[in-house]
Amino acid sequence: MRKGPPEPAGERIPNLAPMVDIIMVLLIFFLLGASLSLVKEGILQTELDERSGPGEGAAVEINPTIRIALEDSGDGSGCNIYVMDEPLRGNTFEHLRRFMQERRQAGADPQNAVVIGGQTTVRWKYIVKAMDAAVRAGFQNVQFAVSSASSEAGG
Repeated sequence: MRKGPPEPAGERIPNLAPMVDIIMVLLIFFLLGASLSLVKEGILQTELDERSGPGEGAAVEINPTIRIALEDSGDGSGCNIYVMDEPLRGNTFEHLRRFMQERRQAGADPQNAVVIGGQTTVRWKYIVKAMDAAVRAGFQNVQFAVSSASSEAGG
């Protein structure tokens, strides 16, 4: 038998040893199950084009926007086609399709933006023909500019 007064129930301290054991087992379980492949931080080694260094060559644009401008020929029976501010040889939509196809075969990304703009006097059928030429050449990101001044169209 126990001698002395009984301990009050509110002041009893539970034994924490089993709880610490369980926490340690869980900690070991999760550490062994985790992937500890640590990634070292550092500098990513890349090989850039020599022309893209500071002070040399023109700025490199990763995905250049292809700009197509249409200029009214004056009588509404046709239009002049400009690609990247240069007049298109042949000045027909078939020549535009061939030019765009050559760009794709030379490595242009089909997600490159193709922006088609025309003067406000250019008929919509010519803008649609330019869009069709770009889509048939394999470009998927065809956009329309609201309007294009004659100075932007190469004139």
